[in-house]
Amino acid sequence: MTALVDASEASIFVPGSSPDPSNLLYRVEVTRVKGDCDVDKKLTDANVSLTVHFRATRAPSGVAVEYNVPYFVAVTEGTDRVLAKKNFLVHFEFEPGHATAEFSDTVASVDVKSKGEKKSYDYQVLAGLQLTKEQLAYNRSQGH
Repeated sequence: MTALVDASEASIFVPGSSPDPSNLLYRVEVTRVKGDCDVDKKLTDANVSLTVHFRATRAPSGVAVEYNVPYFVAVTEGTDRVLAKKNFLVHFEFEPGHATAEFSDTVASVDVKSKGEKKSYDYQVLAGLQLTKEQLAYNRSQGH
């Protein structure tokens, strides 16, 4: 279980504005993915529970605001084959005067079912922020 590097950070800009640091509402990142596996005796199936930890930052402001951040958890085989993906939404808020918010969300159950000669340890469980094409392009342009 880990975070997908290309999808571990997102910069959220004022709607309708250009992706420029002066238009930044907040930045969010996946800081840690921690989980547990319950594997069957044959090592073919596993049930995974995980907690995804996030940190959001913004320019100092006296205003309290709330946001929802879309993220996903995927089961992959290798680096290029997604077997299952579930989308989630986590709610957080910036307290008045705070420039940082740390929060987490728990995914109670992700099934990993192996096929053929594969074992459950041949698969990965990845978490990441659900990015638009524009957000992914921005991350890559910034070297993230």
